[in-house]
Amino acid sequence: MTNITFFGGAGEVGRNCVLVEEGMSNLLLDAGVKLGETDEYPLISDDEVRKLHRIAISHTHLDHMGYLPFMYARGCRAQIYSTKPTHDLSQLLLADYQRINRGMKFTNNDIIKAMKMWKMVEYGEVVGDGLKFSFHKSGHILGSSMVLVQGDSRLLFSSDVNDRETKLLDPAEKNLVAENLIIESTYGAPGDEHPTLKNASKMLCDSINKTIKKGGKVIIPSFAVGRAQDILFILESYMSSGVLEHVPIFVDGMILKANRIYRQNVIYARDEIQKRILMSDDDPFKSKFFHTPHTKDRSDVIERGSAIIVSTSGMLTGGPVLRYMEKLAGDSRNLLMFVGYQAEGTLGRKLVDGQRHITIDGKEIDIKMGVEQLSFSAHADYKGLLDIVRSTKRLKRVFIIHGEEDKPRELGESIRRMGYEVIIPKNGERFRI
Repeated sequence: MTNITFFGGAGEVGRNCVLVEEGMSNLLLDAGVKLGETDEYPLISDDEVRKLHRIAISHTHLDHMGYLPFMYARGCRAQIYSTKPTHDLSQLLLADYQRINRGMKFTNNDIIKAMKMWKMVEYGEVVGDGLKFSFHKSGHILGSSMVLVQGDSRLLFSSDVNDRETKLLDPAEKNLVAENLIIESTYGAPGDEHPTLKNASKMLCDSINKTIKKGGKVIIPSFAVGRAQDILFILESYMSSGVLEHVPIFVDGMILKANRIYRQNVIYARDEIQKRILMSDDDPFKSKFFHTPHTKDRSDVIERGSAIIVSTSGMLTGGPVLRYMEKLAGDSRNLLMFVGYQAEGTLGRKLVDGQRHITIDGKEIDIKMGVEQLSFSAHADYKGLLDIVRSTKRLKRVFIIHGEEDKPRELGESIRRMGYEVIIPKNGERFRI
């Protein structure tokens, strides 16, 4: 029999961590942290950590792989598996997390220990013994994966999944065979419907053009990995076609390094992007519209005229974006445009919820700039999640995780009506499948 234990990610967005055990074999699916005012960590004990054989990392976001260095600091000896883009981007993200981390500490040596235990595999390649597993496209960010575990019964771990094509990526693979599915529910309520990419892009361009006409600047906080590349490609495309006013697009923070890794791993992107880069001089990563700040205090950007600024971090938890906010938030001509999920407890979430007085590095700031949010989500919406469930062959049982408040329950009710057994686990619970 196969047992699964939820050490994180159940009833919340963050610290994803699920242990699969069968006989003498075990496999940990993701090892994330939950970012907020106080970081939270998986409930897995140090003793369990030291007993791990293998770890499968679905993709490079801290809520799925940020706990790895803590584990190797505590004596973990497990082999880590992922696609090549996930491996390459993880080293970058973990080094940045070490620098900004305000919770439990780890060292650069702990990151090195983890990276030494990392093996890169291709999509569809079956690895492991006892519990065999393979990675399949999830459409979330470059190299992101669903993990299919083959034991006495088959288990599909969706991780973060997107059933729609993006500027950069193909959608998630469908029609996989598994009796059990662990699925996310970030946008799992019946009212959760994402606009089409075309409509969201048009709304973004309209808001930017209005701001530029007023002589203002647009700040777009962005995750360095995934969202930044999608947004930059959209801006580049619409500026090239003349839909967007021609103003400098300043790219700041870890996005610059992430772009280089994306460029090196372009074979994992859509065919169209590969052809643009590999078979012509039309490289969207090297657009003439993209610029980098030249001064440490960003004064060359702040003191100039209209501009678009794409900078980390996506939830305003750190990074250069806070410098821009400090200097530009008091001008009503400017616009703060959120293009990604804002987790509970983050500064970004507070602003989206209407707070207009904040503190940055001890300085009190009144928000007079406009604040807007658009959905460029790399997660499937309600209908998309149901489509993924429907497309899974021989499916009997669905575990619903990675959702706040009523999202798991509402998605579960819909899946139950489709005829499947539904389980909404709590952190710490163990199940036999």
